[in-house]
Amino acid sequence: MTERLSTVLAADVPDASSAMSITAREAVTPTQRAIAEQAHRLFHERGYSGASIRDIASAAAVDPSIVMRHFHSKAELFARVIGFDSHFTPRLDGPLETLGERLVEYLLAPDHAEMRRTFTVLLRAVDHEAIRQELGRAMSRLMVEELGARLEGADAMTRAWLVSAQLMGLVQAWDAIERESSTGDGRTRLVRLYGPAVQQLITPDR
Repeated sequence: MTERLSTVLAADVPDASSAMSITAREAVTPTQRAIAEQAHRLFHERGYSGASIRDIASAAAVDPSIVMRHFHSKAELFARVIGFDSHFTPRLDGPLETLGERLVEYLLAPDHAEMRRTFTVLLRAVDHEAIRQELGRAMSRLMVEELGARLEGADAMTRAWLVSAQLMGLVQAWDAIERESSTGDGRTRLVRLYGPAVQQLITPDR
């Protein structure tokens, strides 16, 4: 199972950039800055499939060939401008016995709305192989490797990948859950409900 999960979520992409993000401030030329700004806007508004290189080039007032010259492919441009690394920074220290609820609380915190939006944009694009692989590499780098090193048992890495899958599923479901909550306490209730499910993978024998 570990091999299958790592293949689906973290396989290597030839020629893909190792950097997950490039912000407008990090762009080294005005042209790169314009492309990054417009790509970020259009990917968030339309998703990966709905924003073409031609659309991005038009919005940035450049020829499509210029976009490809700077970013090589649509998948690489998407991965670099979405900026997942700068948003998803979970704390994996502290007692393992309470980590499940703390991860859910982190993910659903009101001030992490931008992280959830970025996560959602990425998840909606995972039917594209390069994006699925890029997201897998990011999750491995930002959470799975560190969490797996803390867990006990021969299946520690498998469980770490499953925790990451649980968190991704929670992000996908959160908007609907929040809309349907009639009492306004959906976040608190979900932490109580979902935290133990995540915890079961972290400390299954306790």
